[in-house]
Amino acid sequence: MLVTQELAKIFACPVCLEHISAGGDCIHCGESFNKPETRTYSFVCRGMYPSDADFDSATKVIDFWGNGWKKRLAETDHSFLFDMDAAQLGSYADKSIAWCRKNKTLMGFEVPIESLKNKLVLNIGCGAGDEALMLSRAGATCFAMDITLPAAQAANSLLGKVGGGIGFQADARHLPFPSGSIDFVYSSGVLHHSADIKKSISEIYRVLKPGGTAYLMLYAKWSITFMQEKLLRWTGEAAWETEGRKNPLTTTHSARDCRKLFADFEQVNVNKRGGSFRNIAKIGRFLPQTFDFLVDKTLGANMNIVAIKPAV
Repeated sequence: MLVTQELAKIFACPVCLEHISAGGDCIHCGESFNKPETRTYSFVCRGMYPSDADFDSATKVIDFWGNGWKKRLAETDHSFLFDMDAAQLGSYADKSIAWCRKNKTLMGFEVPIESLKNKLVLNIGCGAGDEALMLSRAGATCFAMDITLPAAQAANSLLGKVGGGIGFQADARHLPFPSGSIDFVYSSGVLHHSADIKKSISEIYRVLKPGGTAYLMLYAKWSITFMQEKLLRWTGEAAWETEGRKNPLTTTHSARDCRKLFADFEQVNVNKRGGSFRNIAKIGRFLPQTFDFLVDKTLGANMNIVAIKPAV
């Protein structure tokens, strides 16, 4: 595993893509990204955005999700992680990987866990750091990024304990890495919140090494979950709302949409999963899961995508 100082050398300025110094400063444009007061690198700055309006839009996204994460990280389904030591976190990661395999999630089904050892993996939208822990446990050096500082700090704290990577703040439309520097990109349930998903995917393509692979999950347009939201005019993401803040953006995608978004990649596989009658509002929790196989792939909420960058 690389130590933090070595990890920092891999970063590049998201404004000009020049390498940054050991102190976290861009040697070309002078932007500073190392934030000692937060013990976390922050690669979000005004210079990344073409206009004040774009910067203001990004700030609103950061405000919504950042305050949402402050609330969620204090809740019991996340807070227990931060009391664990390295051995306990390793055991937790093993159990999480086993759960993902059993439930055929993106991490458990598409991602080749056994092939991640000694690879550089970028986890976009790391949240509390659960996924980063699993990637690290598989032997990868994990760059765990989130557009919010609270989540980035949380992931950085966990990875610091297990020595498997680094957490930092960044915008998926402006990835702080040189072109062709990352082996794998993993992002589940995040990029459908991007204000410019095409730009985010083009950035993923740029930073991947030739032959590198992206593993991503986007919300499915034709699913029990999101068809209900449209019919009933639900806003969604209510668990993240704080003091009247509303979710700025969530998009949904068909298989055709996904293939168009990843058209520059050499090989693109799209699989829909996650359908369950238990996702039906009001009555779903009372329904048996016996017949979920009938809607798993047809009305599932998850579009799981595997996209390979051309080797040449």
